[in-house]
Amino acid sequence: MIKNYIKIALRFLKKHKLITTINILSLSIGISATLVIFLMIQHDYSFDQNVPNQERIYRIVNDGEYKNAGVITPLVRSIEEEVPNIETIAPIFKSYVQKIKIGSGNKNKYQIFPKEEKIVLTNSQYFDIFPFKWLSGNAKELNQIGTIVLTKKTLERYYGITSPAEVIGKVILYADSISLQVVGVVDNPIGNSDFSFDSFISQKTIEANTSLKDLFNWDAWNSVSDAHQVLIKTKQGTSTKTIESNIASLIKKHKASNGEKITDKFILQPLGDVHFNTTFNYGATKPETLRNLILLAFFLLALGAVNFINLSTAQATERAKEVGIRKTLGSSKSTLIKQFLVETFLITLIATILSAILLPLFLHVFDGFIPSDLQISNLPKIAIGFFLLAQLIIITLLAGFYPAWILTGYAPVLALKNQQSQNSNLSRSAWIRKALTIFQFVLAQSFLICVLIVIRQINYVSQKDMGFQKDAIVNLYIPGAFQNSDKGNLLKDKLKNLPEIKAVSFGNIAPAMNGYMQTSINLDNSNDPKELLFDSRSGDENYLAVYHIPLIAGRNIRLLDSTSEVLINEKGLALLNIKHPEDAIGKTFDKGNKTIVGVMKDFDIASAHQAIKPLLYFGNKDGYVLHIALDKAHPENWKNTINKITTTYKTIFPDDDIDLQFLDEVIKKFYDRERELSTLLTWAVGLSILIASLGLFGLAIFTANQRTKEIGIRKVLGATIMQIVFLLLKNLVVLVGIACLIAFPIAYYAMHKWLEDFAYKTDINLSIFALSAVGLIAFACFVLSTKSIMAAMANPVDSLRDE
Repeated sequence: MIKNYIKIALRFLKKHKLITTINILSLSIGISATLVIFLMIQHDYSFDQNVPNQERIYRIVNDGEYKNAGVITPLVRSIEEEVPNIETIAPIFKSYVQKIKIGSGNKNKYQIFPKEEKIVLTNSQYFDIFPFKWLSGNAKELNQIGTIVLTKKTLERYYGITSPAEVIGKVILYADSISLQVVGVVDNPIGNSDFSFDSFISQKTIEANTSLKDLFNWDAWNSVSDAHQVLIKTKQGTSTKTIESNIASLIKKHKASNGEKITDKFILQPLGDVHFNTTFNYGATKPETLRNLILLAFFLLALGAVNFINLSTAQATERAKEVGIRKTLGSSKSTLIKQFLVETFLITLIATILSAILLPLFLHVFDGFIPSDLQISNLPKIAIGFFLLAQLIIITLLAGFYPAWILTGYAPVLALKNQQSQNSNLSRSAWIRKALTIFQFVLAQSFLICVLIVIRQINYVSQKDMGFQKDAIVNLYIPGAFQNSDKGNLLKDKLKNLPEIKAVSFGNIAPAMNGYMQTSINLDNSNDPKELLFDSRSGDENYLAVYHIPLIAGRNIRLLDSTSEVLINEKGLALLNIKHPEDAIGKTFDKGNKTIVGVMKDFDIASAHQAIKPLLYFGNKDGYVLHIALDKAHPENWKNTINKITTTYKTIFPDDDIDLQFLDEVIKKFYDRERELSTLLTWAVGLSILIASLGLFGLAIFTANQRTKEIGIRKVLGATIMQIVFLLLKNLVVLVGIACLIAFPIAYYAMHKWLEDFAYKTDINLSIFALSAVGLIAFACFVLSTKSIMAAMANPVDSLRDE
């Protein structure tokens, strides 16, 4: 019986090649898109799934006035010593970009790895939380000063294919001058993690090095950085509220002893929440993003299924006689339904095979949006197989059952008398077909409006005046950070002598950054002892000149030996409860150690997602970034200037590659996620319009075929080609117009919610809706006209002979 079903189905599909091709293409596009989205979602949900006792592992985060994933560095040691019911505590002090030197036998010659990014300073308890397979050495050795543990892939990169036991005892130079001894090698981590690193340096090393103490704010109770994190594993049955209360008591003990008001609030964040909580993780995947991806996958697949339903039910009149004859010969309705489901299964099977073939193409299409480690070579083949099988069965049932029910619902007598149009099933299917066509174009129109608004917002934030000069500015990062401040100042002095450079400053980061750099501070002689939280920048007196930041009161800073002069911005005035900028001049912080000498005009300190915040600029001779202003009027000279900067840099740092970035390019990266969303929506628009157009083209074919005699009669009676084309287009174009009207409020609501994530945003202009509607209707007319014009131009004699 099954063999007979397949034979009949293949015969029918072969006879209707064009419609079969349209169905296969639309379904395969939808299946391919859903497969890619499935892989993306599975990737995100795989993070830290291999960690044992995950329910007892937490990250301590700051849920106070300004929320971030960082902790106060000395708090970590206090928790370890004074908070009970903690089984494991593992500090995670991220080193970011650092230089590594590997000895080659000659002490004067090293193999240099200038930009090592995945280095962490921690202790042996890190490996109690994240169990690794030890290839040599053991975790306890990491509790000694000046020790390092490598992963297998790092070992191979540093030393070539070497036995793990052979590298024990070898010396590595970290950040130019810090000597580290290799005490262990672990296997490469399995699975994805938000706490994945390539090298592990002993936390004790910080205690023995002054520059590292400064870098990690070792004894500072007033500084929080998300580079300084900590993970804990609680004892069985321990309440998180109890631990949070104990941490609050520690903060009060160490920070409020002098009458300060506490603004920090540290809580325990479950490990499973880390990858999906954007409050404490800038690179987190929003649950809303995954939800939207799932909806997108559903919609794209539904578009293909809708095409199949539409085209199948449109064939009803052609298959009515077949159904009538088979029923007369004894076929039951269930037998006919099985026959039509087999046809659906075969089409879906071919589409599924085609989608698997198209997968590499779709991975390339979504490149930039999908994770970089999601490649063809490491895809979960078994998971993909089960997903495609489940999808094959679901699509067959959902897309095939309704057409099968419609096609098998004809009364044999009416079908054999060519009176199938009187069948109620046919009239109902026509209305459902119209509704499904509207559904397709509602999706296409919604996606189109969304992508236009996203592009508009990206253009707005990219061109927005940030309150400082971002063009023709170069940031040069000093290797070794603060410990090479003396060399950084020397390089600054040399670069100042280059006539092509307009201004140069030495300090920490640029005015705007993708993250936070904050400090808490107390205003002297204030009636409110509340600790004030400012975003902060620091550097020399040339910072304002480089970035063209104007002062609205007071003067610029001077670099002093014993005290520090500071600048605040206009938002800082509100934080200090000062109305007039002049009244802030002379105010002091930290018992007179810092004095306000000027007030800066507000400027953006981050992306357009964040509003301007109170900011302090500290005078400081130390730093790790050179801010260089090039000649904005002559960009043709920049290449030569960069070459001179590089040559000068090499005289001071001969072993280091120069790390130089144009600030406008850095700021452009603030909106990478938005550009990725724009790319994804653009493809969603293209795919949805393509699928809907395939269906529309198929309906145009059936409309023209069903009205063949009518067209012939109208032409004989004098109708023009344009009148006939309009007749054929009218009803279907009206459906597209209705779809546009339904899509407008849906797209407006979705984009209004999306724009709420921005502090600075463009308006949703009504012209966008009009433009997208006109464009979609015009495209639909073009698709429909391709068949309608051919039908209108056909010889009426042939049309009237048609049976």
